[in-house]
Amino acid sequence: MWRVALKILKAPFHPVVILCQLWFIVALCTGLFAPDYYYSPLAYMIVICMEASAILGALAYFLISSDGMSHSARNLPYEFQYFRPIIYGSVFFGFIAITSILRTQGIGIGKLFSFSGILEISHAMSVARYEDQFQLPLGARLGQMFIFFSSAVSGLMKSLHPKKYRKHEYFVSIIPSLMIALILTTRAAVLFNLIFWVSGNFCGSLLGGGRVNLKFFTKRVAIYGGGGALFIAFMFISLQFLRGGITDISRLNEVLMHLRQWPVGSIGGFSLWVDSYDFRSTLTNGYLTFVGIFDLFGIQARKAGLYDQYVNLGSGDSWGNIYTAFRGLIQDFSILGALVYMGGIGFFSALAFGKCVNGRVVWAALLVAMYGFIVWTPIVSFFSYTAHIGACVGFAIYLKYFSRRRRVLRAGVQG
Repeated sequence: MWRVALKILKAPFHPVVILCQLWFIVALCTGLFAPDYYYSPLAYMIVICMEASAILGALAYFLISSDGMSHSARNLPYEFQYFRPIIYGSVFFGFIAITSILRTQGIGIGKLFSFSGILEISHAMSVARYEDQFQLPLGARLGQMFIFFSSAVSGLMKSLHPKKYRKHEYFVSIIPSLMIALILTTRAAVLFNLIFWVSGNFCGSLLGGGRVNLKFFTKRVAIYGGGGALFIAFMFISLQFLRGGITDISRLNEVLMHLRQWPVGSIGGFSLWVDSYDFRSTLTNGYLTFVGIFDLFGIQARKAGLYDQYVNLGSGDSWGNIYTAFRGLIQDFSILGALVYMGGIGFFSALAFGKCVNGRVVWAALLVAMYGFIVWTPIVSFFSYTAHIGACVGFAIYLKYFSRRRRVLRAGVQG
């Protein structure tokens, strides 16, 4: 399906093309690394239909607009301000998030300065999250919102002005998320940060170059992608050791088998749900897709863990509760409504993509949101987190009100 999307949309960086590539990789990795996981032809057909709907939505936009079809290079005539206050501010907000999290469990920050203290904190927070229905305090939520916003700005600036600041400053905003992940033993804290950073970087490439035919698979991408994959794998394994309070390295294989459900458990979990779901059930009207908004405005309280039903994904002791974002869409809006929703994702992805290609900087915020939703579809709805929505709104405000046109010096003509 991704070949079809690429042929139609002619842009490797287009969110819909990335959606189709992502699900091709997920299906391929599931077959290679988890052939014992449950598989439903109906579930995979639904995934393909979701991809097709997104392609049609993007195509519908291109039929009514010429945006995004230009291949002419240009320079973006804007400068963005306050980069350093933003990135170092993310460290401050990270400190607020960490201290507010530790305070809920009566733990002092001094324990972070010893390995035994980190093990104690990680295990205590893991127990609190799974047994005590732990909810992030307001300070931590606001802190993460600013950190994600800072990462989007950092990625954008790395693409537009790669030599303007010190190299390490483009990655400062990732440090707070690493610390939060260490405390909560949640892999998602770092992954969300990386999604915002990479999405901002992609937007910068489009805004700065004005081209849709940017190469996705390059030597540089392979090096950075390979390094990033190794980092994520190391992070997953390390956090699982901390989460379980495991110190015996001989249990590595056990940990790896447990972690297998994260990258390749989506299709198995979705398949089991599809084959047991009654499609005539009462709809949840957006709760699963936008649960953070529902909780924020008091419409319906958020549960700790959106899906608390664990299912056996295959042979052996492989239990998981990852059902993809498509489960939430179907339960919220029905199968037809979910297809319409994905068509809308395709349409607004194409809209934001086209505007960015033509140098409309504010639309980069919407494009970051579209990238985020699409990359997180194998897990759950990206918009179920208020921190993500708030970060995108903050990014839009930054792009609108904290950018200025560069001064262009014109040579005078002497007669």
